[in-house]
Formats: sequence, structure tokens, C-alpha cells
Amino acid sequence: MKDFTPVNDVPDLTTSSPSVVTDRRRTSERAGVRCESATWQGRPVFLKTLVFDEPDTRARFEHEGRVACSVQHALIVSPLGRLDQTLVFPFVPGVTLRERLEAGPLAPDEATRVAGGLAAAVAALHACGVTHHDLKPENVILEGSRAEFDAVRVIDFGMSHATRLPLDIHSGARMGTPHFMAPEQFLGVRGDPRSDVYSVGAVLFDCLAGEPPFQDALGWLSGLNDRQVPLPGPRALHGVLARCLSRDRAQRPPSAAALYTELSAARRALGLTPLPDLSDWRGQCR
Repeated sequence: MKDFTPVNDVPDLTTSSPSVVTDRRRTSERAGVRCESATWQGRPVFLKTLVFDEPDTRARFEHEGRVACSVQHALIVSPLGRLDQTLVFPFVPGVTLRERLEAGPLAPDEATRVAGGLAAAVAALHACGVTHHDLKPENVILEGSRAEFDAVRVIDFGMSHATRLPLDIHSGARMGTPHFMAPEQFLGVRGDPRSDVYSVGAVLFDCLAGEPPFQDALGWLSGLNDRQVPLPGPRALHGVLARCLSRDRAQRPPSAAALYTELSAARRALGLTPLPDLSDWRGQCR
């Protein structure tokens, strides 16, 4: 039997801090979880509350909390803790990358800075045995609405896979967002970091083109067609885009760190400043 190192439980804030939450404002509710902005201990927070206490819903909710809490990194939004049935996250002022792209595509400089920040966050996840499995513009917040490397914040670990958890509650499931999920993920493959590499490439493509790479995403994922939107942006980025979006996992950059190196090299080829040293952006596994 494999020896799993247990992921720490989410800290219980009710035992150490006043649990009074004020200024609650609902933002959405789906799949049995209500999302709200609020104030806790005088600071703005974002809440996820379990409102439909059914076994599968509770399992997904607790899974997200434990995985999100297992990695500490400047570009990843991890929970501060929990209050009974509520996960408490720091509030990140800004917009999602999707909201930013609604105003139009990003210039190559901005797009590669954002993709570099996303790759750095993903490299930290992978170093802790976590595959996100739902990287997309909706799950990237740009702090302060800035399209910059250090403004990237990765959220939403509901579909993630963690090697340090003894059970994958999504095992074999075709979970993800079709426009940004890798073909093998569509077939139920879980826990391969190269699936996240594919998704980072798809996000970079969307940043540059203003649309995802495959209009018929389900047709592409099922192997019925290979029709792709023409590669966007300058030619110096076409190689990394094509490799990330390869149907064959073996043809993609082997890791998020390798992708990060390729992005930095492409920036230099474009006459742009290289990305920050990745060793300065390591995370901590809990």
C-alpha cells in the first residue's frame, strides 16, 4: 500500500478567533455552495459556505478546502481557515482574467507576464503533489486589475488532484472546462501535471487571441476534429503554444517549471525582460 503523507486539515478559526462575520453579500450559489464577500476580524474576506449537506457535496467541499490549504504561495489563494460550514479566504481586490479579456486581447508583454505568473503558481502546486485540473481565465484573479506577473492569483481547487490525499474523490471523472482541459483529462486521466501545462498554454492562447484555441472543444477532445484557431501573437510564441497544446502529452513541456523557462526565453527573443527567477517564487507545502 502506498504511504500517503496526510494533508493538514483546514485550521478551525472558531477555536482561536472571534467568529463574528459581518457585511455578508452573496455573489453566487451553485452545486450546494454559497459564495459571499464579507468582513471578518476587520478585514475583507471571501466566504464559501456549504448549504446543501449531502455526502457527495460535503466531500467535494472538504476536498477543496484541504487541497487549497496544502500549498502556501504568493500567487495562490489559500483559505485562512474555516468557521463551521464556511471556508474563509482572503479577499483579493481586482478582476478575473476573463473579465479583463472581455475588454480585448492582451499585448504579448502582458500576456506572457500573466502566463508566467500562472506557470509559477502551477509549478508550486506540482511541487506539493497537486494538479489543479481547472485552470482557466475564470479561475485567475488579477490583483488590482493589473495584467502583471505578481498580480496573478489562482483560485478554485474543487476539481484538483492531490497525491498526498489517500482518496481521489473525482477518480475517473471527466471533469474540467472543455475549452481549457487537456484531451487525456477528458478521458478521465487524473493527476498528470502535463494536463495543467496544456491548460496554461490554452490560457496564454486566449490572452493573445481573445478566444480559446478550439471553437469545437468537445470535437477536439473526443478526436473528431483538429481544427484550431490560427496561432495568435508573434512567431516567437508559436512554438511554446503548439507544444503546450499538443494532443500527445509527451510532446508538451514536461513540467510547469520547464514551461516557465520556455516563456522566459520567448520573452527574451521578443526583446522583453525575462521573467523573474523561478527560485524566488517557491511555495511551501503544508
